[in-house]
Amino acid sequence: VFARSSPAWPFVGAFAEAAMVGALADWFAVTALFRHPMGLSFIPHTAIIPKNKNRIADNLGDFVQGEFFSTERVTNVIRTVDPAEKVAQWLADEKNADLIGSGAVKLLAYGLTLFDNAEVRAFFRKAVADKFADIDLSTLAGQILQALTHDGRHQAVLDQMLTATSKYLNDEDIKHRVAGFLAQKIPLYFKSWKDSTANYAIDKLLDFLGAVLAEVDRDATHPLRAEFDRAVWRLIARLKDDPAFREQVRAHQRQLASNEVLSEYVDGLWRDFNGWLRADLASAQSSIRSRLSGAVRTFGATLAGDAGMRQVINEQILLHLPRLLDHFRPKLGVFISSKMKEWKEHEVVEKLELNIGRDLQFIRLNGTLVGGCVGLAIHLLTVWLQ
Repeated sequence: VFARSSPAWPFVGAFAEAAMVGALADWFAVTALFRHPMGLSFIPHTAIIPKNKNRIADNLGDFVQGEFFSTERVTNVIRTVDPAEKVAQWLADEKNADLIGSGAVKLLAYGLTLFDNAEVRAFFRKAVADKFADIDLSTLAGQILQALTHDGRHQAVLDQMLTATSKYLNDEDIKHRVAGFLAQKIPLYFKSWKDSTANYAIDKLLDFLGAVLAEVDRDATHPLRAEFDRAVWRLIARLKDDPAFREQVRAHQRQLASNEVLSEYVDGLWRDFNGWLRADLASAQSSIRSRLSGAVRTFGATLAGDAGMRQVINEQILLHLPRLLDHFRPKLGVFISSKMKEWKEHEVVEKLELNIGRDLQFIRLNGTLVGGCVGLAIHLLTVWLQ
């Protein structure tokens, strides 16, 4: 219609024709990546991504594990970053330390809520009781006593006991308490004697016991020490080799494990402790939170000032990391691949188009403009050659 009205129209027509070709060609090419253009499934090399979904998934998994988690790449990053120093500086920061303390407190509060459940407490109470009943207490006690007797260590324990007991018996307040206790338990004894005489006899008895214990404490060769040695070894032998004694210990062990009174007492202690913990954790001035934050901050500052320790940590990371990478790298690739394979073909298309849809539109626009410019250039060349 306008071709003869102006010499410019043929150039406009050449641009428009080529632009239309470029637009349609790029539309076809982009569409063919994701689906069959116009639903024409017989056209080869269309719906490329859905058809090759599994191959793409495997290649993506291999690419991620090979490029991002190769041993050489990761170790080079660690050598450059110095993770021990970064962690130390992060922990030494007061805000970060408080963050860790608050997180630990929240986790502890959640754990207390869980353990406050009656069924949970009953389960753990039964589990602990069953575990205690299954322990070979005789053998364990024998081994512990035998370890204590090595190189005369039990004598050192005896020294501590003797010193503490002697001091206890020589305490005037303790003597009055013993006298009061005996006056309640055996009043006839105190009625037949005058109170002062009875108290005098008790004082003398306790003084005698204290003196004997002090003498044994001072004399490393005292006969009572040798008797103590023999008693300990006899007890060890019975715990290990005396079936009747072992069965007796076993019976007491089972009785203790099933004792409801003891179980209730322990449960009561837990409730009291749980209540104190809850009150502290709920407080804005929680001592537990403050101590945790302070410990984290102190640890971070100490680590930040100890170059040798940081070097040891980094060396340990570099030593063990390759083995961990070799173990987890294939699993990471398989995870990525299997996850992508689980997607339906239309899901893969939707996810890709959702993320790069704007760029796909610009590909079509670019095809239109580039095609038009190429058509215009060809027309100019044709005119020039004529």
